[in-house]
Amino acid sequence: MNRIPVEKGFRLTVPKELRGEMQEGEELVITVDSAGRIVLLSEKRIRAALQRTAGMWEGRTDVPADGVKYVNRLRRGRRLRRLGVTRRATHRH
Repeated sequence: MNRIPVEKGFRLTVPKELRGEMQEGEELVITVDSAGRIVLLSEKRIRAALQRTAGMWEGRTDVPADGVKYVNRLRRGRRLRRLGVTRRATHRH
């Protein structure tokens, strides 16, 4: 784990060992996940992943033509529960 200071103007310096293929001037996407962690993602790498996966559902007979219903169903987690990956939360009062 690296520790870095928040500098004047809320600037951060990415440590050398975490830079990987990152280049100066590269655009990053920043978000905070559900655990409160700050996540930086390379926009270039996100776009490359989207390009690699574009059209991957083409020709699938188990997915509706527009895919919207299928994605909504996945997001609700029913498929994962059917597979036994997750369970519905139980509410106790």
